[in-house]
Amino acid sequence: MIKVHNLFKGRPSSLPRNPAITSSINRTATQDLNIFADHIEGDEVFNKLHHGGLKRVIHYYPLEHYEYWRNQFPEASFLAGSMGENVSSFGLTEQNVCIGDVYQIGEVLCSVTEPRKPCATINHQYQINSLARLVQETTRTGWFFKIITPGIIRVGDEILLKDRPYPELNLESCVMALLVNLDRRVLESMVQNEALSDNWRRPAQEFLNTGLRPDDRKRLGEI
Repeated sequence: MIKVHNLFKGRPSSLPRNPAITSSINRTATQDLNIFADHIEGDEVFNKLHHGGLKRVIHYYPLEHYEYWRNQFPEASFLAGSMGENVSSFGLTEQNVCIGDVYQIGEVLCSVTEPRKPCATINHQYQINSLARLVQETTRTGWFFKIITPGIIRVGDEILLKDRPYPELNLESCVMALLVNLDRRVLESMVQNEALSDNWRRPAQEFLNTGLRPDDRKRLGEI
């Protein structure tokens, strides 16, 4: 049985280790979250281009990953909530969670829409220049849910898998195919999967069309 272990919410603030950067990555523990269709009460994202929106209401990050990062970087402070997540627990990872999975978490019914794309804010958060790349390469990204039925989630609530319409497309395969070892077969599945957000379907289609990821095209000066 998988249960909610931690809940977090917060608002934009300066990073303690880099005050020049404003982010909502540092969130505060709470006993419950009031979830609406498009936001969480008392929770606010700073960079609305890359965070938030109807398909990225809840951010989940596995507690297992914190133990991994602490072993890799014992000098850094890897504490639950410091990856910017709203919900964390043991038992769900990118390997056993699939795009389109529908979960009942407390009163909330929600579905998985995309893995989280690591960004440079993670590097600044932990003062590790390579961390965003390592999060990507190890597929320890976390993921986002959209809301089907709003409600309240409380610490200790069960996390129940209600439906798995796309068992062949887990989160790990998406991250690997687009960000690590490009795989046309998986990318084609991603493009055809309507449960996956456009944030991932669009760059997958761009690669299939051009053979280049958006980052590659930027380096070449094409966009």
